[in-house]
Amino acid sequence: MADEEISIVGVGCRFPGADNLREYWRVLKNGENHVKEVPRDRWNHDAFYDSDIDAPGKTFVRTAGFLESIEEWDHRFHGINEVEAELVDPQQRIVLDCVHMALEDGGLTKKDIDGTNTGVYIGSMTDDYINFVLDDNSVSSTYSVTGTHNSVISARVSYAYNLLGPAMTLDTACSSSLVTVDVASQALITGRCSMCICGGVNIIMDPQLFIALSKARMLSPSGQCKTFTKDADGYARGEGCGIVILKKLTDAVKDGNKIWGTIKCGTNQDGHMVTPITAPSEVQQIKLINDLYERHNVEKQKIQVIEAHGMLYLSQLFNVFSQDASMFKIVIFGQACCC
Repeated sequence: MADEEISIVGVGCRFPGADNLREYWRVLKNGENHVKEVPRDRWNHDAFYDSDIDAPGKTFVRTAGFLESIEEWDHRFHGINEVEAELVDPQQRIVLDCVHMALEDGGLTKKDIDGTNTGVYIGSMTDDYINFVLDDNSVSSTYSVTGTHNSVISARVSYAYNLLGPAMTLDTACSSSLVTVDVASQALITGRCSMCICGGVNIIMDPQLFIALSKARMLSPSGQCKTFTKDADGYARGEGCGIVILKKLTDAVKDGNKIWGTIKCGTNQDGHMVTPITAPSEVQQIKLINDLYERHNVEKQKIQVIEAHGMLYLSQLFNVFSQDASMFKIVIFGQACCC
């Protein structure tokens, strides 16, 4: 039972420079860089920027990866009225749009999943939008709570599609979206859910986290990630949403679903093996990697791509590959940080 294959049967996304999966593939294929200066419609960044790393109340970073036109949204398409739509967090909006894209990609209609025990697991660690609503009491209404709280990001999907499985918004910092895949996989394996919608979302609307991350020396002053190089000096923030629809491989084959690939996953925790809490444990990383390689009989020489993220206290390793394992293998090594 534990070796049950989990398959991806639908994908939807929206990232800087790409409003859908086809455009995102173009971005990857062309190696496009969509990191840019903070747009004026987010906030006046000049008021919060200072090149002096130690300047109080300031950030030394001017750039991040931003989506275009986050205010544009067809709320009626999702059955949300005009008044409520005004107070719906852009993170909820984009998740709904990306879930629709993922269902469409998988050939699944609203009628197909209506009333099913489909689970929804969405990773999210920021809540920038709530500050706009709470800072202006004049805009508060019946919809203030449901429009701004992260718990509703997943519940909104369940409500829109009448899904009766668990709805959870998970926050394990930078690994949140990867952890949703692990939790969803367990729900499928144990039979709690027949299908799961999972992924992650992040929208940047407030400068305060930039300031906090700058003081923690986590952000790159250049605004660029330089992974595995001697010039690595932090990471670049970004926003977007990625959604995958998961089913047990046996069910996907039986139901005639399109199958993007299959997933093996696992998680770990560093405990207090290193200091400070944001520092990664090399021992735990190696243990997790070797454990998953051995448990799932992964042939290391066939791995073609590795995606990694540092600063962990919770780690994951994903082995994603197509039905013909000799064709393509990817390892995604995601680790959470306290940012």
